[in-house]
Amino acid sequence: MSEYTVWEEAIIELVAEALDASRSDAAGVVEAQPFYMQQSWGKGMDAKETAEKILAEVRQ
Repeated sequence: MSEYTVWEEAIIELVAEALDASRSDAAGVVEAQPFYMQQSWGKGMDAKETAEKILAEVRQ
């Protein structure tokens, strides 16, 4: 697996745990935020930081 894929999988797991959601639902949440994913990857943010950023956006 690529480094990006491992990073993305970790984000999905963190989002699933935070939302008490299934993995597939969490993947949908993550995939609905392509801007944040691209920006976070480009900035070298870790999975936890990125998950927190996505969750903050989702919870608005």
